[in-house]
Amino acid sequence: MALNGGSSGRSKWKYHIFLSFRGEDTRLGFTDHLYTALQKRSIDTFRDNEELRTGEFISQQLLHAIEDSLCAVVVLSPNYANSGWCLDELKKIVETKGSFGMIVPVFYDVDPSDVRYQKGKFAEAFEKHEERYREQKDKVQQWRDALTFVANLSGCTSQDRYESQLIDEIAEEVWTKVEPQLPTKDDDDLVAIESKVNDVRSCLSLESKGDVLFLGIWGMGGLGKTTLASVVCKRIRREFEDYCILRVGDVSKEGDLVNLQNQLLSHLKLRSRVIETLVQGRDNIRNLLYKKRILIVLDDVRTIEQLENLVGNKEWFGPGSRIVVTTRDKNLLSSHGAFKIYEMEVLNTDESLQLFHQEAFKGELPKEEYLELSKRFVSYTGGLPLALKVLGSNLRRRSIDEWEDALDEIRKDPDGGIMNLLRISYDMLKEGYKTIFLDIACFFRGWYRDKVTKILKNCGLNPTKGISELIGKSLITCNKGVLGMHDLLEDMGKQIVFQESEKDPGKRSRLSSLDDIDQILEENTGTENIEGMVLKQQFESYNKAANWHPEAFSKMRNLRLLIVLCDLHLSHGFKCLPRSLKVLIWTECPLKALPLDIELHRLVHLQMNNSKLEKPWNGNQVFERLKVIDLSYSKDLIQTPDISEVPLLEELFLDGCVSLVELHQSVGQHQKLAMLSLIGCTKLETLPNKLEMCSLKRLFLCGCTNMKTLPDFGESMGSLSVLNLMKCSNLLCIPDSISNLKSLKQLNLSGCSKVCKVPHNINQNKALEDLDLSETSIRVMNPCLFELENLKRLSFHGCSGPVSNTCELALSFEFGFSKEPDLLRLNLPPSFAGLSSLNIFDLGNCNLDHGLIPENLGELSSLETLILSGNTHLVVPKSVAMLPNLRILEAEGCNDFVYRSVLPRLSDSVVEAGLFLDLWKFWEQFKSNNDELLCQVRDHSYPITYFEIPPKFGNEILFPMGPRLSKLESSASIIADIPNELGGNEWWGIIVFIAFEPLESSTSFPTLKFSWSFESSHPEAGPSLYLSSDAARTHYSCCLVTMIMTDKYIYIQLHHRQYDNISESKPFSKHRKPAFSENSRLRFDVQGGQLKMKECGYDVLCNEDFKSKVLPDLENESDDNGPNSGESSGLEESDISSEDATDGNKSP
Repeated sequence: MALNGGSSGRSKWKYHIFLSFRGEDTRLGFTDHLYTALQKRSIDTFRDNEELRTGEFISQQLLHAIEDSLCAVVVLSPNYANSGWCLDELKKIVETKGSFGMIVPVFYDVDPSDVRYQKGKFAEAFEKHEERYREQKDKVQQWRDALTFVANLSGCTSQDRYESQLIDEIAEEVWTKVEPQLPTKDDDDLVAIESKVNDVRSCLSLESKGDVLFLGIWGMGGLGKTTLASVVCKRIRREFEDYCILRVGDVSKEGDLVNLQNQLLSHLKLRSRVIETLVQGRDNIRNLLYKKRILIVLDDVRTIEQLENLVGNKEWFGPGSRIVVTTRDKNLLSSHGAFKIYEMEVLNTDESLQLFHQEAFKGELPKEEYLELSKRFVSYTGGLPLALKVLGSNLRRRSIDEWEDALDEIRKDPDGGIMNLLRISYDMLKEGYKTIFLDIACFFRGWYRDKVTKILKNCGLNPTKGISELIGKSLITCNKGVLGMHDLLEDMGKQIVFQESEKDPGKRSRLSSLDDIDQILEENTGTENIEGMVLKQQFESYNKAANWHPEAFSKMRNLRLLIVLCDLHLSHGFKCLPRSLKVLIWTECPLKALPLDIELHRLVHLQMNNSKLEKPWNGNQVFERLKVIDLSYSKDLIQTPDISEVPLLEELFLDGCVSLVELHQSVGQHQKLAMLSLIGCTKLETLPNKLEMCSLKRLFLCGCTNMKTLPDFGESMGSLSVLNLMKCSNLLCIPDSISNLKSLKQLNLSGCSKVCKVPHNINQNKALEDLDLSETSIRVMNPCLFELENLKRLSFHGCSGPVSNTCELALSFEFGFSKEPDLLRLNLPPSFAGLSSLNIFDLGNCNLDHGLIPENLGELSSLETLILSGNTHLVVPKSVAMLPNLRILEAEGCNDFVYRSVLPRLSDSVVEAGLFLDLWKFWEQFKSNNDELLCQVRDHSYPITYFEIPPKFGNEILFPMGPRLSKLESSASIIADIPNELGGNEWWGIIVFIAFEPLESSTSFPTLKFSWSFESSHPEAGPSLYLSSDAARTHYSCCLVTMIMTDKYIYIQLHHRQYDNISESKPFSKHRKPAFSENSRLRFDVQGGQLKMKECGYDVLCNEDFKSKVLPDLENESDDNGPNSGESSGLEESDISSEDATDGNKSP
């Protein structure tokens, strides 16, 4: 894949960095810290998860991730070369990135020369690869070549340095490679931006780390000050601890400035008590930032008060901080006194033509007849980027005649300035789009696009197409779903409305000023010209009453939109609304009911949440076009409306209406209602007797804690897809008529603690995909559940503990118990056959015990997540290992989790996701199991939850460590000779353990690097045999069991022989047969700090004693002496060498 150059075109790269590493060495430590640091610097990094590492061959997803990454960071650690996966990754990385210099090697705990020439541990790894891949010598050679290539590159090494310094160096190195290749979105279509960015960077003097600098970017509106500041911020933000871009605008009131102070600290991820006053805000900003090197950009600052309360002076910030402000007011910067000033200039003629053509022709070459007209348009814009962009966008795909007409409009008022130029673009819009533009400019800047689309659609407009058209013409923007526009375009829109009647606001089409609205409604001077009114501002005095005329809206015969978003008190009440009204949104409405005489025949959207309403309206009202009613959180609402005269109603929201007791019967028979939400109606008792709602798709009754029964579901309810009854804690049962819900996909009964059974005919809900029965009183699973062949998620989490007498009787009657079941736990059926689509199965905290999970669990062929956590006496069947698609197995707290052959056969992704086992229980089962368990243990890391060394560990002898190891300050080696009497025996395996605990004086949680090795030079073993805790998997498997607690470390390892056939205890062929000799020895290499070693030991198991000493079930033996399966030893004080172990220190 070719690299993109500079700023040409859009980036082809999905990730900035592909991170290649050996999981067992660095995943939870160095690599995790590096990944976090890169992400924090906004360097998008791909780090594989274990789901991608299943099977022998590298997955296509990983290969694609490498191809989709701009650069690769390769963390070369001691065990990197042991993994064929890592070497395949490396080969692909070299193929795709090598020739472009886009690889950064990191030599972590390895010597670069060992990597380059495959010496030391890399040599050992390749010996095993060559043995395993004898028929694929080219493959192994390609791996060698890739390692050599990468090791010859300039990289970063961990030798003799802190990890934090190493990570900073890597991040800097990565950025120097990545940044020049990134065609950022801002750079794609920005003309003459690079020179301006360089000028601003020069003004910021970034090389000066000791001072604080304030820079003001000054110029008229439309020059691109905001764009320039944003691009500069994006380029330099990684040089600071954190950064923030904050739009200020015309904020002037104290409450609004306080809100900006809170936003500033929130954007900088600084925790602070909620600021309530400006003085408190200034103190908090200064106290939290005075030691931090940060970058702050304040956009569109207009007053000195804004500066004083947000960035104060240089003493507020740490050395090296930079404060950038954009403003139209040069005097503002001068009066503050701390600012350097960078003056934005207009584009020159060539730059102006480039930008204009870019917008007008979108990369196409302009035809000859357009060139002269282009120059004339450009001359009128005066080099102002906003005007060029808007004019060019609006002239795109227009004819020559239309271009000339637009030019004539400009000639009529050559001195009209920027507003007239922008007005040309507005005038060229269709009428419907003009309406949408003015609504957004006056009312909806900063609102979510989806919300605005819904409102405007209910006003009878076509906002879906209209908003897209306005975005295409550069008149509005949409960023992360939020609508925006340039200040000048907003000003233009408001000016257009203002010019409708400069002296009389009652004759304008749109009103958003508090003063104008208050005056008109108080004096009753509204007119039929008014189409929309949006009141967002609170009265200056919170307690000030609105002295509005009770019939103030009567003259506004064309009012289509009324939005009131503030709490107010109406002194004279409220009598009427115009019949033309289509959207009424009034939060915190003080009325107890809508006026009796209103006739809102055209109303489409009624939203009065958090209101004082006790009932929506008085008497029978006809709303012929009403589609949405939202009365959520109207806490005084005691009566729902009769909606029989609201024939087109589609959505009814009554969430949080805590005084509501019953739902009107008309609701249950409505034929158009698609959404009914009653979440948190805690007093609701009664629903309509029967629901016959053919259009209803979603029904939410979550948290209706007073509701005991559900209505019957009629046969016409076939559209319902979501039924959510979560935390309906007094609900007793689900009606059998639920079978009529033929489209039901999601049924949530979690927290319905009195529900003890599901309907016997639930198998008729064939479409059901998600069934949540968590924390119910269900203890016996109806077999009909397992006929739901489309079910993807099934949860019984927390179905344990005592049930009520009523539930006991109901269960007995339902299932006719011949034998009393255990109602303190979930009773599973004998088979899960039928759940062929199940992806997630949650049986956590169900008090499951030995034998309760059927052995045919493996029938769940689609299962990806199995949750068994909290079942403290659970015995997991072997069939768990037969689940072909299992990706996540959660078993925290399963203290009797049987090891058996389950874990060895699970994929890496399942095991390394974390299984919490009880160490002593594990060991007891490990010894007593009578199958070939030990032959099947694979190389995995299993975290163990246990608090002390097991009281029995084979035949080992535990020796407390002597004073020379009572404080492990740096590193040490412990060497023990294997007893000579074992020299003639073929050995089966070694069990090794070592325990540490931190010193009481330790101020931080200590770290530890630990390895052990076994060396033998027995003649039959061929060359010297070297096994270690981080040896390759090829010939010997290593089970590394690690437990980290707040008060101690315990490392326990098992090395054992692998067998050609796991069903037989058959050793390797003779040339691979290791044995002990008088030269055999065991060695511990430890590197750490602030630790003391408690004890360590090993146990050797001989092959000849394998069947008699390891496999028998010791639980049936009468004595506690344990098997004499081999010789064991503790490591005595005389065996300790204080010299550092060179090889060991390289192994984590």
